[in-house]
Amino acid sequence: MTHSRLSRRALMALSAVALALPAHTLAQSWPTKPIKIIAPFPPGGFTDVVTRRVGAKLASELGQSVVVENKPGAGTNIGTENVVQSEPDGYTLLMGTSSLAINRTLYQKLRFDAEKDLTPIGTYATTGYTLIANNDLPANNVAELVALAKQKPDTLTFGSSGNGAVNHLAGALFTSMAGIKMRHIPYRGSQAAITDLIGGQIQLFWASNLEAMPQVKGGRVKALGVTTKGPVPALPGVPPIGQTVKGYEAIYWMGLYAPAKTPPAVLERLNAALQAAAKDPELREALTATGAETAFESPAEARARLLRDADAWGKVVRDTGARVD
Repeated sequence: MTHSRLSRRALMALSAVALALPAHTLAQSWPTKPIKIIAPFPPGGFTDVVTRRVGAKLASELGQSVVVENKPGAGTNIGTENVVQSEPDGYTLLMGTSSLAINRTLYQKLRFDAEKDLTPIGTYATTGYTLIANNDLPANNVAELVALAKQKPDTLTFGSSGNGAVNHLAGALFTSMAGIKMRHIPYRGSQAAITDLIGGQIQLFWASNLEAMPQVKGGRVKALGVTTKGPVPALPGVPPIGQTVKGYEAIYWMGLYAPAKTPPAVLERLNAALQAAAKDPELREALTATGAETAFESPAEARARLLRDADAWGKVVRDTGARVD
């Protein structure tokens, strides 16, 4: 074998190694600076609280600080656009929720496509909502509420954390399936809606289980039902709404997303860290205590959920006539 042929083979081998080094090196060295998670909701709500808990676990797994930044507005679209437009380097992530699926139908003009412009890292938790009512409402369960709404159509009001939010559509789906009419009052975040509910400005609100629990236990509101198929251990004695309005269910999921074109090596590190966080007994216990549960899904499963829910919630939007005012 000639010296020149050996040299060519050696060069080819070295080139192959050189091409493989960047991804390997990136996987080993990343992250080298703090990671930011955009929470497209106001501070203090359920998603914000859970995002911060998950961020703390990710920081422990990745060896870098994780900062949560709240960017609410436009039904989560402002925060989502911020992530879509950021550098695809893994340092800016989105706390994605069911709103990603809803907004594809709810908004006629979006400046991003969640399926094409975002890459799922994984879904890690699901929860339901609790239908809470002002204490003066003359209805103490779902059946009595439906009867009251039929007696007084278009007079009862239910609030939401914003037009197109999951709890807005959960309420719209309920009115449609129950055959009743109620007025929807959108708020900028759930805390303002709960304050008005307690004060009697609105009569009903689909609150996250975490937000509902202290209000119910403190006697400031009453719980009429939960949106999950089964009961919620953290809310003993509160029956599923679906027991009265057959087939009714509304689930809210949370997961991490990165901008499209984020390097695969970085996504793998993030996915492994998220999976480890979801399996952490402390986080699992904390989620259960808030009325949620861990439900880790791989990137492929998370993408499938996004597309499946886009179809399901899209049907709710079309059937109920829900819209962004």
